[in-house]
Amino acid sequence: MDPHDWGRAMALAVTRLAEQLAPGGGEDSHTVLVGRELHLKISDDPAGVRIRVSTEPISDSGPSDSGS
Repeated sequence: MDPHDWGRAMALAVTRLAEQLAPGGGEDSHTVLVGRELHLKISDDPAGVRIRVSTEPISDSGPSDSGS
């Protein structure tokens, strides 16, 4: 798989996630992803690979920092 294809696939996955989080969109719909932890899963697919990007709701207390 061409590295450019990976970049396009990642951009598409992140864009679709932002659209799901901010229905109605707008040019700044990507801002809903700022400060969120994203989860990435890459798996085999008959056409190549499947890239899944997901996130969890932000809690009222803010994102947890398990590294402290």
